[in-house]
Amino acid sequence: MAVRRRQLLRRCGRHYADVGAAPAVLDIESDCYPVVGPRAARVQELTVLAKRAGFTARAREV
Repeated sequence: MAVRRRQLLRRCGRHYADVGAAPAVLDIESDCYPVVGPRAARVQELTVLAKRAGFTARAREV
């Protein structure tokens, strides 16, 4: 059974919220968008570090 990207992110997001994490997507200007699961309290730090490196990171709403 295939799971669509959006469905996968929602499922992961619900689980991540239970353990205090948040799914975030990194835009590294390639054909892929890595998804990471930092602690929710550190998502802002991830965003700042990505910007410093010249990329974008954003938390996914679930």
